Amino acid sequence: MYMRLDMFAALLGIRPGELLHAARTDGLLGGMTLPARRQVRGAAVMFNHEEAISFAKRWQTRETESLPASSGQPLITLELAAEEAGIAPLELWQAVKTGKSLQGLTPPPAEKSCNGQRLFDPAAVTQFALRYRSVLKTRK
Repeated sequence: MYMRLDMFAALLGIRPGELLHAARTDGLLGGMTLPARRQVRGAAVMFNHEEAISFAKRWQTRETESLPASSGQPLITLELAAEEAGIAPLELWQAVKTGKSLQGLTPPPAEKSCNGQRLFDPAAVTQFALRYRSVLKTRK
């Protein structure tokens, strides 16, 4: 028996587009391997029901990273944060705005928005940049 992609995404508490992207690219969601899938007529993506339920239980009980504490340092702009991580500012802005992950990693949270400008804690940006670069190195 199979489960539709949108139902599986609802079970995980994520957007269907995020699940579809993970399934079509590397088959990982948050560093966890997705269950077996198949594409049926009409382009619907389906997941093995038993594996999907098992994955959902592991997903709900996974260790989530706590947000980094504010370092007390002056906040930095989105452009500087993107430069430190080595990604395009637009890519970082879109990920922060929509809540999408970058290479399976959650971008640093925007602390404030000043006149439409998102500002970030430098310690959180540094931590994200190190993890992001290490993920890129392992995938090459």
